[in-house]
Amino acid sequence: MNQYPSTSESLLDVGQRLFAKRGYDASSVRDITSAAGANLGAVTYHFGSKEALYHAVLERALVPLRETVHGAARETGPALDRIEGVLRATFAYLGDHPELPRLIVQQLAAGTELPPVVAKTMQANIGVMTGLIREGQREGTIREGDPQLRALSFGGLPIFLALVGHALKQAVGLDPTDSAARKALVDSVVGLVRAGLQSTKEDPS
Repeated sequence: MNQYPSTSESLLDVGQRLFAKRGYDASSVRDITSAAGANLGAVTYHFGSKEALYHAVLERALVPLRETVHGAARETGPALDRIEGVLRATFAYLGDHPELPRLIVQQLAAGTELPPVVAKTMQANIGVMTGLIREGQREGTIREGDPQLRALSFGGLPIFLALVGHALKQAVGLDPTDSAARKALVDSVVGLVRAGLQSTKEDPS
């Protein structure tokens, strides 16, 4: 088995790093190929264009995230437990792919039309959470309220906290790279979401 990445894999790795750091427009083909140790025509040869490389980077990063969310949602158990599972799985995935939140934010900040994989992933993941909340409302375990708005109110928390993670140590003394601190942070978010969604005797809904 070849232990060295192929040229296309190197272009994807470098492209993801540069697109996340600089954004699409500020990441030139020359910069990408130079950092990947490839010739200037490699992007065109392997992907057809810089835009196609960008879309391939997004596909590689977002499709597994979408599958992770759907897999956690398909577990057995009450809807509220599966919502917790989705949140924990999302936190874990983003922890393993620290460039992904910056990549997403760069795309959103550009204000351009969303690439299909970004739109599809957002629709799918929001749809999963909305469906789980609606299911919990039918069970009587989740309080009433617009399911989609409730999903939107907390669905982006893992991405936001991953994005600001580098600043938390300096600002509030919390180092999310420390496993104990990260676990405490995730537990806190999950606890707040559960408390915000869970139906109680005082709130019959």
